[in-house]
Amino acid sequence: MSRQEKATPAVELASLAPEAVKEYLLANPDFFFYFPEILDSLRLPHKQKGTVSLVERQAEQLRLKVRQLQLQINELMATAKQNERIYRIYADLNLRLFRCRTLFDARKTLEQVLLHQLDLQTLSLKLFGFDDDLPEASKKHLMEKRFNNNIYYLGRLSQQEQKMLFNDRPVGSVAMMLLGERGEMGLLAVGSDEPHHFHPGMDTLLITQLQKFLTLVVPQLAEY
Repeated sequence: MSRQEKATPAVELASLAPEAVKEYLLANPDFFFYFPEILDSLRLPHKQKGTVSLVERQAEQLRLKVRQLQLQINELMATAKQNERIYRIYADLNLRLFRCRTLFDARKTLEQVLLHQLDLQTLSLKLFGFDDDLPEASKKHLMEKRFNNNIYYLGRLSQQEQKMLFNDRPVGSVAMMLLGERGEMGLLAVGSDEPHHFHPGMDTLLITQLQKFLTLVVPQLAEY
């Protein structure tokens, strides 16, 4: 489109339907470059101020975008700090587990760190092959219904499953991991009162590291 075609007189635009003006301006975003004087006379409706100039409205929208970006940056920084804190907790947990000499010590360490430092509510460490830990029927149920050839399960449990793992302690959601290269040794389950705290879409990097470390440590403590 030539400059002459772009330079449509304002009086002609005034006779056009609003939709036609809208379509023209969208198709010619540099229109006001050729008619900058129009900007000073434009008045836009404002909920609080009645009417304002286009420049004032643009400045207000820019300030709003800046505030929104600042909020997003603050949220990202808060998330990064929280992730760093959790990473440090897990790193310290691995060192403490390495120093454990008995399975009882390992259970207590897991409870102290995961429950007290990460504000989770309950924990269950079950070894396969010990009926007082997890009967074969309960193991089979969990393996078939929750793990389905996976090493992890993140989400909710039925009341029956909660009783298997946590006795009478109800939980909103749970993170479970099988221990062992093929999940043959046992499982660790950590419960939260929040229904959406653990969910299938969450990141499993730290859980994976903990599972691998427990797979190395538990056989020595349980004398597998």
